Amino acid sequence: MESIVKRNLRDLDYVLIGVMLCISIFSCIAIYTSTYGKANPATGNALLGIPPHILYRQIVWEVLSYGAMFLMMVVDYKSLAKWKWWFYGLTMLMLLAVFGFHTVNGAHSWIPLPGLSFQPSELAKVAVIIWTADYMAKMNEREVPDYSFKALLPIFVVFAVPFALILKEPALGQALVLLAILYTMLLVYVKRKHLQVILIGTVAFLLVVFLAVGVFPNQTIRVLDHQHILKPYQTQRLISFIDPGYQPLKSGYQVLEAEIAVGSGGVYGTGLLRGSQTAGSWVPFQWTDFIFSAIAEQLGFLGSSVLIMLFLIMLYRMIKIATSALDDFASYAIAGSVGMFAFQIFENIGMNLVISPATGITLPFVSYGGSSLIVNFISIGIVLSVSIRRRTLRFD
Repeated sequence: MESIVKRNLRDLDYVLIGVMLCISIFSCIAIYTSTYGKANPATGNALLGIPPHILYRQIVWEVLSYGAMFLMMVVDYKSLAKWKWWFYGLTMLMLLAVFGFHTVNGAHSWIPLPGLSFQPSELAKVAVIIWTADYMAKMNEREVPDYSFKALLPIFVVFAVPFALILKEPALGQALVLLAILYTMLLVYVKRKHLQVILIGTVAFLLVVFLAVGVFPNQTIRVLDHQHILKPYQTQRLISFIDPGYQPLKSGYQVLEAEIAVGSGGVYGTGLLRGSQTAGSWVPFQWTDFIFSAIAEQLGFLGSSVLIMLFLIMLYRMIKIATSALDDFASYAIAGSVGMFAFQIFENIGMNLVISPATGITLPFVSYGGSSLIVNFISIGIVLSVSIRRRTLRFD
């Protein structure tokens, strides 16, 4: 028993844990500086949307998240596959339950609990990763694996249900993350010819959407509103991305102010608590979706590059663990998590730089929020569980 514990500790990815600790430090600094002096510690600031004791809350969530991460690390990741249907079903019930509660910022995305609120769409991402990873692994174990589009149908159905429910909330950003997870897992699973068909179809669809929005913005808004495909504010955000001057005081205001904050940071940054955009609260809800603009303004290109480098190291360590895993289930599960994090990081930083549309996606491990933080660390915990079980037992 002692030898097993020593082996597990030896195989534990300490670099990944160290990177997560560094990212958490970035998170606390950014949340502190983007809310400093703007809210009464006891009551918060209702006008700016700042919760009371926001930094202390984040620290508590960080502690709980690390606890969840180490708990998942101890659990054998293979046991997750046995409970995939229970996990998936419970998550779908919670996605339905959100419609029974009041809206928050115009969306049915939260389940209120004593002292906190939980966002089931965060948990749905892990649920579909586990289900899909097990399905793909079991398909590979068959004597004659079937990689046809017909065999992929159950995967599309499993993704379609939470995608539709999350889109209905509405939470377009979270729905897009599900698509990123699906595409990443298909990338490492399906045959190349099938993947090419899927990618070509998707690229063609996106081109049509962007061309329609760019050339005929007013007509596109009317069509999308009439067909109830997107909410008006979602359509306006898309148009503001293509035309930054579109509604600069409405849908484009937050994006433009974040861009100014990033640009004003320069190479070395303005210094903590010295950024005019951050200190002056010019970027609404900066501690959530636009937390990167606070980092870029105060720490500059160098500081924000350090954060991006930490993210790249995190993804690299995850991929390295996936490629050395003993079974396909572990590899596919980590691939889904890599796709989830990579898309969220690119999309969030991109919308701060106005190179991607604003979709309400938070920056993983950095933005304020309990649900996303705990679920993200649970995903890292699963990765660490794989890392300490990459060797087969040997009896000497």
